[in-house]
Amino acid sequence: MNNWKVIFATAIIFGAGVITGGLLVNYVQHSGYKPPRKSAAATTNAVARAAENAKPRLPEVLNKQFLQRLDEELHLAPEQHEVIQKIIDEGQNQMRKAVQDARLEIREALSPEQRKQFDELVKRPFHKPIFNTNAPAGLPAPLPTNAPAI
Repeated sequence: MNNWKVIFATAIIFGAGVITGGLLVNYVQHSGYKPPRKSAAATTNAVARAAENAKPRLPEVLNKQFLQRLDEELHLAPEQHEVIQKIIDEGQNQMRKAVQDARLEIREALSPEQRKQFDELVKRPFHKPIFNTNAPAGLPAPLPTNAPAI
């Protein structure tokens, strides 16, 4: 008997929602309500923001695979390919120079002992730590062999 009461109450609540929704739709249709339109300037700004967000990030543009993607999707002429290749190479050289300049500035800010450690640190290849997911629970994963001791 109690189950029927729960089922009946659920059906009543559902039916009330359906009726309310129908009345609301009917009211909006007959009241002539129209949502406000965006101005042309707002639409232009939205398009500009979308284009800004769609711009590839600098490292992506300087990547060799980016040129391959351009070739595949834009069907570049050989002259275009060469020009873009030169642009990418120049950008990569500028990035290398910026990194070297930053390293020199960092090195100048360090003490002689820190400079030695910094030089060793820069020589090592940077790899994200790879965590052993098979380690027993509660135990830390072993450090990679090239990771500094903590």
